[in-house]
Amino acid sequence: MYFCYPNSRYVSPPEAVWKLFSYEMHNKSHTIVRLSVHLENYHNVYFVPGQVLERVQNAALARTKLTAFFALNAIDVEARQYLYHEIPVHYTWNVTRRSWARRQRQMTYETLARMYVANQLDRDRFHLRLLLLHKRGSQSFRDMRTVDGVVHPTYAAAAVAMGLLEDDRALRVCMAESATLDTPVQLRYL
Repeated sequence: MYFCYPNSRYVSPPEAVWKLFSYEMHNKSHTIVRLSVHLENYHNVYFVPGQVLERVQNAALARTKLTAFFALNAIDVEARQYLYHEIPVHYTWNVTRRSWARRQRQMTYETLARMYVANQLDRDRFHLRLLLLHKRGSQSFRDMRTVDGVVHPTYAAAAVAMGLLEDDRALRVCMAESATLDTPVQLRYL
């Protein structure tokens, strides 16, 4: 059985009137900047066929928006007052130099920053993202783990020290109590 689909387009009366009066059909309302969240030395590297060796050698030199954010905080004192997701409002990303530069003029469109989502199962990235949402002025990945002068071994420990997360002690006490008192069905439900 053969179906023939005509190559056509339907223009409704409201759309026709809108076009006749030369109204704008669509407009740019916001500039959206995507911000990467990655662990130290775990950023994305894209390979082009035939240039694999060069890409691997240059991967260590690649600057991401996150590492450039740390570098910006190291050299610009004013940038330290902003969180990672607030930087695109006050600075622009220069693609060729792979660095943040102070915004010279006010944008006509509102700038929105969107950090990539980190799954809770990817614990280190999830906790790093949580710290990036609450910690200002960090100049390195190590600074992200530093809270009140103490360098914590993981991002999760730093988030607990900042009060962003609770530790697992309360959950362990609850499970121990439930294991001694509850039925198996209630324990599974818990």
